[in-house]
Amino acid sequence: MFDGLVSTARDNDYVIVDPPSEALTFERIDLEHPPKVSFCIPTLNSERTIGACLRSVVSQDYPDFEIIIVDGGSLDHTVDVARAYTDNIFLDEGPLGSARQTSIDHSNGTVLALFDDDTIIPHTRWLRNAVRYFNYSEKVSTVWPMMASAPHAPLTGRLYANIWRVTFEDRILKSRGSFGGGHALFLREFIEEIGGVDQSLCWGEDWDWATKLKNRGYQVVYIKDPLYHDTMSSLREFAKKQFIGAETFAKDRFATTGLTPSDLFYEQFFLGTKEMTRGLVRDGDESWMLYPLFVLIRVIAYGSAYLRTL
Repeated sequence: MFDGLVSTARDNDYVIVDPPSEALTFERIDLEHPPKVSFCIPTLNSERTIGACLRSVVSQDYPDFEIIIVDGGSLDHTVDVARAYTDNIFLDEGPLGSARQTSIDHSNGTVLALFDDDTIIPHTRWLRNAVRYFNYSEKVSTVWPMMASAPHAPLTGRLYANIWRVTFEDRILKSRGSFGGGHALFLREFIEEIGGVDQSLCWGEDWDWATKLKNRGYQVVYIKDPLYHDTMSSLREFAKKQFIGAETFAKDRFATTGLTPSDLFYEQFFLGTKEMTRGLVRDGDESWMLYPLFVLIRVIAYGSAYLRTL
């Protein structure tokens, strides 16, 4: 766990970190009769991961939920795997933002779980525990869990989760950027208030809705009961996703992220190097050995995309 991030609970905070149970007094959620949760999951050629994702959903000790799958035209057995868990399967071959909105349009829940097809819920009480955080205040739009690497993840997956954790928790400490993108729970009313998901975006659609919610004054509760993210199984997969993401973010000079170029430089070279040293020396986490390669790939991907905008 990132050493500097401690539990906080102040009414005027944008991000509230793990508020204690006694602070959850607003009573938006009736814990005796929890609201319906819609798991809205876009997918494409994900037969490797989607089975574990959906197994973890149906194993939840929660009385009322549904699964909505939107397939982008998979050529593998993704849809066959999904059919074992839900009949709510729809086709949308547009951008990722379009697929996400299609999943919302076909859902009925008060709470939207906007997940990816490689998200795994680690224990059966996770959902029941998570929804109660909407009772922190009337302004909470998002319950946003820490992301951890899946058990037995390769070094690339472990490093990606490590970077996610130290980067976002540093941003929380320093009030930098927007929070509560993907892999989180949202109240439907607030997603509808911002006009839903930008259907034109093929990457960064979660940054976009997080920023819109922030600009309306809504709050994010960050919880340390994590979700597993079974992603970045190889350097090739990491590189592919970085080049795709760079094309989207570079179009608006990274404004979608709510970060400046100097913020991104600091995170990649100063924060990342410090955490790499700590991870290798103190924690003995060998995944950090790959960090220079991750940075090099990102510099090439984002640098070339950014230069094309000049």
